[in-house]
Amino acid sequence: MHSYAHDEPSIDSSDKPLPRVRAIDEPSAELLDRALVGWQRFLSTFEGGLDD
Repeated sequence: MHSYAHDEPSIDSSDKPLPRVRAIDEPSAELLDRALVGWQRFLSTFEGGLDD
């Protein structure tokens, strides 16, 4: 059976660490607008379909 353990960096690895992702405090207005449009589109798929 093949082991992939040798492909993983070890704790003692001298490889440079990967850059970290920068977290943001709050989503942008553009992201919120896009989310709202998507949510409204999702909800519109239920109009009239729940009372059948």
